[in-house]
Amino acid sequence: MSRGVPAAARRYQARVTVHLPAAALAERIGPWVGTVVAVDEQTCILETGGDNLDILAVHLGMLDADFTVTDPPELVGRLLALAGRYGRAAAGKPGAAEPTGAG
Repeated sequence: MSRGVPAAARRYQARVTVHLPAAALAERIGPWVGTVVAVDEQTCILETGGDNLDILAVHLGMLDADFTVTDPPELVGRLLALAGRYGRAAAGKPGAAEPTGAG
């Protein structure tokens, strides 16, 4: 299943393995998000992108599915920063401000 806007049309391109059937992911996202390709019955690849790594990280979190980022490495860093921020917020323990980094 392939559809959507090429990731190359955006500043940052991302390749993400989503642990969800391709058809299920395609139902959750709009065609403008990117391309969905089935790997097997329970896993697919999402090729997507964005002009801002922070927004891209938040959108991936909203997939409501486990995922693994293959590229770009900078996106992994933004996900780790958000995970720490969300963890501190959930624990009621604000921490030091994180640098915004690229994006």
